[in-house]
Amino acid sequence: MQTLVGTKKGQIYHLEINRPKQLNAMSGQLFQDFKAAVDIINQTDDVRVVVLTGRGKHFCAGLDLKEAPQMFQFPDELDQARRSIRIYDLIKDWQFAMTSLSRIRVPVIVGIQGYCLGGGIDLITSADIRYCSEDANFSIKEIDIGMAADIGTLQRLGVQNANTSLFRELAYTGRMFNAQEALQLGLVSKVVRSDQLNDEIFKLAETIASKSPVGCYTIKSIVTREQNLDSHLDVMARTNMAMLFTNDMATAITASMTKGKAEFPKL
Repeated sequence: MQTLVGTKKGQIYHLEINRPKQLNAMSGQLFQDFKAAVDIINQTDDVRVVVLTGRGKHFCAGLDLKEAPQMFQFPDELDQARRSIRIYDLIKDWQFAMTSLSRIRVPVIVGIQGYCLGGGIDLITSADIRYCSEDANFSIKEIDIGMAADIGTLQRLGVQNANTSLFRELAYTGRMFNAQEALQLGLVSKVVRSDQLNDEIFKLAETIASKSPVGCYTIKSIVTREQNLDSHLDVMARTNMAMLFTNDMATAITASMTKGKAEFPKL
């Protein structure tokens, strides 16, 4: 089954995350499909706007934790340094996939419903415009599995909003926040009724598609020049290539799955 479905509707290209039974959680294949989608869209001259949505009740529940352990399995003969290098390569690959929306040369609009957790926030922060439904719920979830977000949220959202206090609270606690807090944070620009989300984002897409494609291309090329983003992402990857070996992750994941309380040793 395709994890990402693309449909061209006139001058609008509609991308849909297509893992509804898994709450659109991110698999290794989905990361690769996002990278491939960029090439397809950028080679289609008459596409003027991209709309990204998730099929089903939820936009994206973050990394697929059922598949994740397989991604971090390494041959026994590898020492920790070599495992760290492989983790670094994996993080860099995921970072590249999550910057897909910013590499698309036309404006990208995201419509978010239900859950948008962890990696879902990494993804949407690389889009141009974000609308959500009233029932949307968000979480910078990585802290709840004993790690720091490492594929874009800390680097992008930290500079995209003016409310740094709220941003840091959400990053440190991992707590859920609703559509109104997302609006307050600057993560989304508009909250709409659940039954009107698709109509609103496609209406916006049609408006943008009616404008000069050269003008829109120029605007995007300027506003997506995020200062020092690549170097900040690389620092994050090099940090987590070591930090992901912590026992805190196993402790946190076990506590989460058993609904217990995690007990961590001192730093």
